[in-house]
Amino acid sequence: MKQVLIHCKESAEDLLKDRELFFTYGDGELDVIVPDIEYDPNHYYVDPDEQLCDEYGIDYDLVNCIELVS
Repeated sequence: MKQVLIHCKESAEDLLKDRELFFTYGDGELDVIVPDIEYDPNHYYVDPDEQLCDEYGIDYDLVNCIELVS
């Protein structure tokens, strides 16, 4: 299964704790690794990154970048 690394702004800490997502402290940001999801072209978010954040309850405005890790 593919996993993605979501680099979040430090202000997302409480949100990540509320969602019970494990994160580490990176270089001025919070890093979360989650399983990737299948892209749904019929989702109300067209952008696959926004779909991913919606799936995990992460505010997309608090994300710096997302990258595939495996």
